[in-house]
Amino acid sequence: MSARRTLVPSKNLDENWVDLMIAARDSGLSTEEVRQFFRECKDDDEDE
Repeated sequence: MSARRTLVPSKNLDENWVDLMIAARDSGLSTEEVRQFFRECKDDDEDE
């Protein structure tokens, strides 16, 4: 069974975010590591 089938449809989750998190998990990354990556990208954009 795919991870997507276990989600509650009424949660209104962003499908792209779910796909990203599944790919990250399959690659051995934690949710926090993905969030940290986005924080660092945002900080880099603000510095420019």
